[in-house]
Amino acid sequence: MPLSDRIRKLAEKFSGLSAEHSKQQTPPALPPRGEPGSSEPRQQEPLPGPVAAKRHSDAADPCLPWSVLDPRALLGGRVGTNSYPVNRKLVGASVACKPVPTNAWWQNLVLEQGDHPVVTTPYIVKCLDSAVIVCAPKPLVQETYVNSIWCDDWRVQIDGCLGHSVTAFDSLSATVVYRGDTTAARVLLVRGAPFITVMFDSPTLLSLSTVHAIVGVDGCHGLGSAVVKLNSGSTWLVTCDSPVELQQNGMSALVSSAPVVGAVRLALVNDDESPQALAALLAAKDTIPVGGTIDVTSNDDEAVFTVDWITQGSGSSDRLLMCALPHHQMALTDACWVDDVGKYWTSMGHVRAIRGSQWQWVETIEPLGFSGQNKLSEEDKAVLLELVKADASALPEDISVLPQDPYFFGKAVARATRIALIADEVGDTASCSLAVERAKSWLTPWVDGTNPDHLVYDDEWKGVVSTRGMTDPAADFGQGRYNDHHFHYGYFIYAAAALAKLCPEWLEEAGRREYFDLLARDYCDISNADEHFPFMRCFEFFEGHSIASGLFPFGDSRNQESTSEAINAYYAAFLYAQVTGRLQIARYIRAILQLEARSSRVYWHLGDLTSDIYPETFAQAQAVVGILWSSKADYTTWFGNNPEYIYGIQFLPYTPAMALLLKRQWVADIWPKFLEKVARDSETESWREMINLTYAVVDKQATKERTIKVTEHDDGNSASNSFYWIATV
Repeated sequence: MPLSDRIRKLAEKFSGLSAEHSKQQTPPALPPRGEPGSSEPRQQEPLPGPVAAKRHSDAADPCLPWSVLDPRALLGGRVGTNSYPVNRKLVGASVACKPVPTNAWWQNLVLEQGDHPVVTTPYIVKCLDSAVIVCAPKPLVQETYVNSIWCDDWRVQIDGCLGHSVTAFDSLSATVVYRGDTTAARVLLVRGAPFITVMFDSPTLLSLSTVHAIVGVDGCHGLGSAVVKLNSGSTWLVTCDSPVELQQNGMSALVSSAPVVGAVRLALVNDDESPQALAALLAAKDTIPVGGTIDVTSNDDEAVFTVDWITQGSGSSDRLLMCALPHHQMALTDACWVDDVGKYWTSMGHVRAIRGSQWQWVETIEPLGFSGQNKLSEEDKAVLLELVKADASALPEDISVLPQDPYFFGKAVARATRIALIADEVGDTASCSLAVERAKSWLTPWVDGTNPDHLVYDDEWKGVVSTRGMTDPAADFGQGRYNDHHFHYGYFIYAAAALAKLCPEWLEEAGRREYFDLLARDYCDISNADEHFPFMRCFEFFEGHSIASGLFPFGDSRNQESTSEAINAYYAAFLYAQVTGRLQIARYIRAILQLEARSSRVYWHLGDLTSDIYPETFAQAQAVVGILWSSKADYTTWFGNNPEYIYGIQFLPYTPAMALLLKRQWVADIWPKFLEKVARDSETESWREMINLTYAVVDKQATKERTIKVTEHDDGNSASNSFYWIATV
C-alpha cells in the first residue's frame, strides 16, 4: 500500500483531549500529516546592512510587512466565517478587535470553557470562573514519555465574578481579568516567572487553599509574607502588597487577617533547608513582571535576540527574578544567575533562576540558500541528469490525480519544484521546464480558487483556511482550526520561492504573488503593521520553537510534532522573501529559523546539544522526542507508534535546511544505537529511505549504496532529491 494511503488510513477524526490533565494517555489520532517529504535551497546571498526587528511591542515597527492588502479583495470574495467562533466571553474586547492568536502558549485560556491548563514555566495554571489553580509539577517518567503530574497545589479564590477573559498579551505574557460589578482581579501569566501573581483591584479577603495539609506557617518575615510548609514536602512563599497577617484556617487553607489590595504572589521554595533560596525570592517579591518585548537584530553572520522584561511594583527592575529554559542557559550572555534559588523542574528540563530585566543571546547564522552545502561533483551531476529526467517525466499532467488537501498537495508541488531546481542546477533545461510547467498548472486552480478544497479567508480568526476545514474540524488535519498551518503552507511557499527563482514573470502575473504572500502572512507575519493576520502565528518565542496545535484544547496544553517541517516552513519563507527582494523580512525569518533549529536540537534530539534535558529512563530508550507538549515529552506520533514514523517525521523533508538540524556527531552517535535498526525494521521502503538518508552526514558513499535502489519514495520526495541531499550535504 502506498505510504500516503497508509497515513490517510491512520488519520482518524480529530476531537482533542479531554479537559482532564490526564498524563498517561497516548495522543489521540489528531490529524496526522506524516510521511517523509522534500523541498529545499542553500547559497546564501548577502543581505545588506543589519536591521533591528522589534517584535510585539508598541514601539515603531522597523520591519516592513509582507503586504497590508486586504485578503477579502485579493481572494475575490472567497471569504467565510469559521464554524468555531471566537469566544468573546473569554477574549476581551481589547484583544478581539485585532487578529486573535490561534497557536499561542496561552491558547487554552480562550478555548471551550477556558479552564484547560496553560504552562507558564515553571508552573502550570488553570483559570476557573471563581479561582486560579497553581501547580508546581513533578515528573512522571516512563521509557516512552516524561510527563508533568498535575496537582492543585494552591487555589486562589476569586469570588463574586461574572467570568474571566484574556484582556492583554504579548509574546511573553497574557493577562486574565476576572470581572465582577467592578474589576475584581487580574492574573499576570508571564513566561519564566518564579512567582504566580494575582492583582486584586479592590479590597478582598484573601482565601487560599491546597489539596495538601498545611503543616506550618511562618510569618516572621513581616506582615504580608508567609512561608508555608505542606505535607507534600514542598514549601511555598506567599506575599501580599498589603500589610496583613496570613493565617492558617483549618487543615488546608490560608486566609488574610484583613482585606488585601494589590499583588498576591506565590512561589515554590526549591530548597526549604537553604535560607539563601528563600532570601533570593524575598528580595525579588516587589519587582513584578507584567510582560516583555523581543528584539531581533541580525546580519549575515549572527542574530542577536534581546528580551526586555516589563515590570511594575515597588522593587527596581534590576531585582527582577526570572527562570531560563535550557536553550537560554546555554546561550545567554552576561547573565546574572541566582543559583541559590535552585532549579525548578519542568518537562523541558530544569529551569535556572536569573536576575535582571534584560536577556540577550546570539544565534550563529549558518550558510543557507537554494543549493546544498557542498558543490556537486561532475560524477554526481551525471547521475543526477538521469534521475532528474526520469523524475520530471513522471510528474502527472492530469491534475485530478493530485492530492486534494493542502498538506499532501503542498508536498507534491514542493516536490515538483525541487525537481525543477535540481534540473536547473545540473543544466537539464528540458526537465527543469517540464517540472516548472507542471507545478504552475497544478497551482493555478488553487490560486484561482477553482479547486474543490480551495483556500478562503477566515474573517473570524483572521487567517487562510481550506474550504472543508472552515466547517469541519476534522478535515485536512484540523486545517480549519489552524492546526499545522506552517507545515501546510511552508510547502506552498517553497514552491512559490522556487518558481520565483526559475520564472519570476509567472509569479508577478495574475495576482499570484499576492496569493502566496497571503500564505506567508498566515503563518509568518512578522510585522505589527498587518491588521489582517496575527503576528508570527505559530512561533513560541520563550521556548524558541513553533506550536502546531491550533484551536484544539488539550490537557497537556500545546504541542508540536515535526520539527523538520517547521524548519522547512521558515526556510521556505526565508527563500521566498529573499528571492522576491524583501531582504528585511528575509533577515528576520532567517534568525527565527536558526533559533527553531537550535531549540529542536535541544528539546527533540536526545544527546545532541545536551544530554541533561530528560531523565535517564526516557533519554536512554530513544534518540528523539516524537511530540513535544508544553508539559510532556512523548515518544510517539499522531499517526502511529512505529519507530520509523517517530524518527522519520523529525527528518522530512530532505532539503538543504536539514543541514541545520542533522549534525554529523549526533547522527554518528545514534546510528548504531537506534537508527540502523529502525531503518532495517521499517515496514515500508519509503520510511526506510527517510531514516537511511540521515547517514549521509556521516558517510555519503555508504548512504548512496543504501538508497540507490529505492523504488518507493515518500510522496514528497524523489530519487533525484535523495541523491542530491547525499551528494551536497
